[in-house]
Amino acid sequence: MLRVLDPRLRLRHLQCLVALASHRSVLKAADALAQTPSAVSKSLAELEAITGETLALRHRKGLELTPAGHILLRHAAQAIGALRDGFELLGAGEKAPEHIRIGILPTAAATLVPNAIRQMQARYSHLVVTAHGGTNADLLVRLKLRELDLVIGRISHPSEMVGISFEHLYMEPLVMAVRPDHPLLASATLEPADVRAYPLVLPMKGTYIRPAAETFLQSSGIGIPQQLVETLSSTMARTLMRTGDAIWFVPYGVIEIDLDQGEAQALPVDTSPTSAAVGLTTLGTEELPESVRLFIDVLREVAGEMRNRNRRSLFERR
Repeated sequence: MLRVLDPRLRLRHLQCLVALASHRSVLKAADALAQTPSAVSKSLAELEAITGETLALRHRKGLELTPAGHILLRHAAQAIGALRDGFELLGAGEKAPEHIRIGILPTAAATLVPNAIRQMQARYSHLVVTAHGGTNADLLVRLKLRELDLVIGRISHPSEMVGISFEHLYMEPLVMAVRPDHPLLASATLEPADVRAYPLVLPMKGTYIRPAAETFLQSSGIGIPQQLVETLSSTMARTLMRTGDAIWFVPYGVIEIDLDQGEAQALPVDTSPTSAAVGLTTLGTEELPESVRLFIDVLREVAGEMRNRNRRSLFERR
């Protein structure tokens, strides 16, 4: 192991390791770094020569860090983050803004986070909030790399929660949303075959809510229709729902504003078995900046208001 900093070590070596850990692919890491794949492979080989350790292994499903790679990754991410923060402070001078870096899942993007940001803007005159979207798995990787201060959304799979902390804010179901004049809303009773006859929009495979949606569809007798659209794009899913007969199986928080404004309705189907916890995920062992701690407090306040306010039930909307 190294006793002093090896003079061969360069920043590009650390950036290479972080990119490989984040993307789990030499090709994707090269694209993110604006380098050739051979340059990324060379940087990794050089870093392994410097450390005397094998840092990554290639598998069919992609690249995976070794235990030694994970140890070095933790410190490499901290070093790059510290340099980034330092350059931001130099560029801003004495008027350095408060900077909060969040990962946000669609379920928290419509109401919870915007309301919290507005409250933060009222308290800070110089505030930068950088909000990154993506899948739960991708955002948790970025959190572990310290590219994010926290992630806000549904709880992830237990296997992805190792080394991080989740704070429950509220429970939320999936709903089956359709346009207000959808033919199914005119039916006195809904049979599984009735729902199965229409196109369905689901989240992509690999997202945490996809298994919950599939389990519900199978257990309720609906199954997976022959006409299926898989997407992470709320914009496209919303357009398919509004302009056609598609049924959008979506977290309540994503569609809540549409329901409130009468631009969508939920089918009279009890989807409560799909309920899951929404909350915030952090690296629980680390001290967070004051602005991030305040933002978390504001998120708790807003979530409390969302829990306690007298919402109309989904059935009362119809």
